[in-house]
Amino acid sequence: MGVICGKNGHLCFHFLSSLFFFLIFARMKGKTPTMHLDMVPPMARTLSLKDEVVISDNLDSRIPSGIQRRIGRGLPTRTLSPSSMTFPYKVAFHVILFVDAGRVDCRINLQDYRIEGCSLFLMPSGMVLDSLTYQAGTRFLIVAYTDAGSLLPVTARSSMIIRAATFSPLYLPVSRERMDRYLQLLRVVLHVGEGGEEYIFKEDIVEGFARVIAGGIARIILEQSARRKTSGRGPDLLRRFVSLVQARCTEHRDLSYYARELCVSAKYLSRVVSEYSGRTASDIIRENVIPQARLLLSLGEYNVQQVSNLLHFPNASYFGRYFLHATGMTPRQYQQQLHH
Repeated sequence: MGVICGKNGHLCFHFLSSLFFFLIFARMKGKTPTMHLDMVPPMARTLSLKDEVVISDNLDSRIPSGIQRRIGRGLPTRTLSPSSMTFPYKVAFHVILFVDAGRVDCRINLQDYRIEGCSLFLMPSGMVLDSLTYQAGTRFLIVAYTDAGSLLPVTARSSMIIRAATFSPLYLPVSRERMDRYLQLLRVVLHVGEGGEEYIFKEDIVEGFARVIAGGIARIILEQSARRKTSGRGPDLLRRFVSLVQARCTEHRDLSYYARELCVSAKYLSRVVSEYSGRTASDIIRENVIPQARLLLSLGEYNVQQVSNLLHFPNASYFGRYFLHATGMTPRQYQQQLHH
């Protein structure tokens, strides 16, 4: 499949509203509440590349003047949320969100994030989305892509920087000048997608622009790392630890296991994780285990004992205490809450 881009008409559908729609559709269509890139519905201005990359925006949509003025002055507007949705959902693609103005709030892997105007938000694949709200009048552009896509080639230096930095969601405030420049480039990408036969090499053009923007994002990450001193052995160990937890947390929750795999002592690993993340190693493990537990419990296909077995807990009682400590309710109470 090549490039597909919808024309921008009088009515521009807000991407987040469409996102809510396809989330609901995904839950209704399949038993597993997982969002896949090919579930994104067509919108007023959306570009799809080879079923591997989707770029969408609402930058040119019509917004009431009163809301525009409030957003422009940094004042809050009405908070919108998908009242008909039942979270959580597992996201099976990577996301780069450019928030031009307004605000988006979300909860991912039990962590709260607020993405305000003039900022970027990078979310790696495999994260569990627990909630999502946004301010009326929020303007943004989103790039969603899969590992199979050529948007971020594995061998490109910018790709390696972005992948290394996004072992968990990453919030990046940027200058107004940079934001305008990136959005201008991405508008060109969307224009190319809408273009006629003169753009006979659309895919090459789009990928070229995307890599320029990826290079800019990598530079911002390096600048932030320099300011926060997030390079060196400690941050690298933290990244490796989090990546390993994300891959194996459903089978292993013991810090000593991860210390052995990373060839360090449990005491040293605990100290590094606390120093560079501000959270304990147990917190990070739990923040990855509990979303997986909630996903399984929300399916309605498994009882508490079965979920406990799937997550390799020694018994249902221990799983219940673990879940209660993290969420304030037992697994059975959580399931009952979903069905009321």
